[in-house]
Amino acid sequence: MQKKRIGYLLYIMIVLGICLLPLLAMGIRPDVGNRENRTPAPWPSLYKEDGFNWAYLQEAGDYFTDHFAFRQELVSADARIRTELFAVSPVDSVIVGKDGWLYYAATLDDYQHKDSVSERMLFNMAHNLALMQEYTQLLGKTFLFTVAPNKNSLYGDSMPDRLNYRLGDNSDMERLMPWLEREKVNYVDLYELFRSRDEVLYYARDSHWNQKGAVLVCNALLDAAGREHENYEEIAFEKTTDYLGDLNLMLFPVTARPEEQIRYQKEFTWEYSQGDDVEDNFIQTTCENGNGSLLLYRDSFGNSMLPYLAEEFRTAVFSKQVPYPMTDLVTYDPDLVIVERVERHLPTLGRIPPLMSGLSRSLQEEKTVVDSAATLRFSKEGSYWKMEGLADAAYMNTDSPIYLEVEDAAGVKTYEAFCVALSDEGTQDYGYQMYLSEILLEGDTFRIRVMTQKDDRLLVLHEEEIRTGDERKD
Repeated sequence: MQKKRIGYLLYIMIVLGICLLPLLAMGIRPDVGNRENRTPAPWPSLYKEDGFNWAYLQEAGDYFTDHFAFRQELVSADARIRTELFAVSPVDSVIVGKDGWLYYAATLDDYQHKDSVSERMLFNMAHNLALMQEYTQLLGKTFLFTVAPNKNSLYGDSMPDRLNYRLGDNSDMERLMPWLEREKVNYVDLYELFRSRDEVLYYARDSHWNQKGAVLVCNALLDAAGREHENYEEIAFEKTTDYLGDLNLMLFPVTARPEEQIRYQKEFTWEYSQGDDVEDNFIQTTCENGNGSLLLYRDSFGNSMLPYLAEEFRTAVFSKQVPYPMTDLVTYDPDLVIVERVERHLPTLGRIPPLMSGLSRSLQEEKTVVDSAATLRFSKEGSYWKMEGLADAAYMNTDSPIYLEVEDAAGVKTYEAFCVALSDEGTQDYGYQMYLSEILLEGDTFRIRVMTQKDDRLLVLHEEEIRTGDERKD
């Protein structure tokens, strides 16, 4: 009986020790860093600005969940078992495909043609780009737009069979392309470019293109801009098996298996002048051997492009800022402006317009007044008035622009607004937004008319008087 009790006691101590080990080892176990593409919970404060933190114990529990010793090893072991035995992912953001391929789950709706945007939204996206392009060209600069394809849009053969279906005939990107052509946007088609190559140019366990893919894109963009450049066809490269992709690390924080990448044997001469890592939101580079200047609005697909583009330009700016601050064109005076957007984030072009003054318009048509067919609200942002609202779709075509006529002490001027979806209005696609510099207004009051064109008719949808001293939101 005594031996049995000792055995029970040892068993309890062993189980308790195993349970306590992750807690007790937190102080001595080195931090391997956060590789799961999310922000771990911070250590909570006992007191906050408004007094005692009553959620302290819950937040401390969240901290322990994210930081206990051997967490990354256990997460990796769990993922290895699930992916290799059951071909499923324990991480919601990653899809386990065939033959070791991984896909970003956020691209699934695009792949299945699910939750497609409206035709009006497609117009908004293309038309807003056209307005950006017009502003850029008015300043004597070249504008290009390109879309980084989702990996499964190009290489979907390894998607799991259970997800390999479509709910519509065309993806939003395929539906957008005719609108880009109609709006005359200078668009560089990367889909056709990648599909024309027999070689796979994306990583199997990362969501991005590889270095050869990055060079291919850079060449296409610089060719479209009419610039002479290094194309890397004669540059030697070496292959190494040491690349750990983003999706790979999300699943296996410490046991990710590296895959092959290439390294071009070129001695780059460019340098950072602001920022020090390709992940930074804002980067400036200089290169004594470069020519001209570049402004690239980009996302993570621009990381691998940065060295090749920085080498081509004497000065270059790489920005992840959204909304796009178009004042950058004056601040940095680039010769070439490129907007690169990943496919899965295309709708933001119709939801978050750039920070840019409305473009002046001259409308000669006779106006027809429609009663209360639009809303108007305004606010002051720095030295700009921000004006936005929602127009009644019944008085508009799918491709109807929206104008704001401003009447002040100096006279009447008309500006074109960006067409946007307003989420706080129930995600209505017939919204608008425009910025107007305060220096363009004279007097204490001015009158705003919200207008649109439908079937060659110029309609006044709303009219309102605003006092410059007000900062009112209706």
